[in-house]
Amino acid sequence: MLCPAPVRPRLRARLLVPGALAAFAGAVVLLAVLHVDRRLAPLDPVSTMLSDYALSAGRWMWDGALLLTSTGSALLLVALYRRGLLANPALVAAKVLWCVSLLAVAVFAKDPQGGAVTATGKIHLYASAVTCLSLPVVGWALGRRHRDDPRWRRFATWSRRLALAAIPFYLPFIVPFAVNVVLGGHLPTVATGLVERLMMVLEIALLGVLGHWAHRAMPTGVRFRPRAQVSPG
Repeated sequence: MLCPAPVRPRLRARLLVPGALAAFAGAVVLLAVLHVDRRLAPLDPVSTMLSDYALSAGRWMWDGALLLTSTGSALLLVALYRRGLLANPALVAAKVLWCVSLLAVAVFAKDPQGGAVTATGKIHLYASAVTCLSLPVVGWALGRRHRDDPRWRRFATWSRRLALAAIPFYLPFIVPFAVNVVLGGHLPTVATGLVERLMMVLEIALLGVLGHWAHRAMPTGVRFRPRAQVSPG
């Protein structure tokens, strides 16, 4: 006789999501230390950008936070893909773009305020723009794709909500950029540091939702194995 027995995923597959969440937690700790320890980064969180940490004594912590977030996002990408949640090639590409752009932000530091514009600074600027937009796009599209699935409706709802909430925080950066660069005007930004940090909190929350979603989607397949027969009396 055949009876069902649960199939446990391989150890590496089971460690994808815990590894991703551990990486995100490590990044949050590093960012929190940077904001609290004024010796490492004596910066005003309201007026200075997150990238200004790359110009401070705490640069290694800033780079470490970006590296951990990129690594955790890559693990999460594999988990979402293997569990059938992130099947659209365009969404996979957008998630890969998020991971790569985070690394580019770490590798290519911003130009100091008031200094000369360099190629490195331009790469940093464009990578930052991609970073700010790519994850909300993935979160919104993923939530929209699964919004009618009764298994994932709650996750899909929060994924869309956090993504939509993060997108408006992108406007204070892209609008002045369009005016200053494309139209040749000058439009100052206000409290950009605070705006960027609020967007960062929303995107970290979105990563947490996606991580929990991927964990709940852990495959629990069934295989059949023979049961020992009992010979009649």
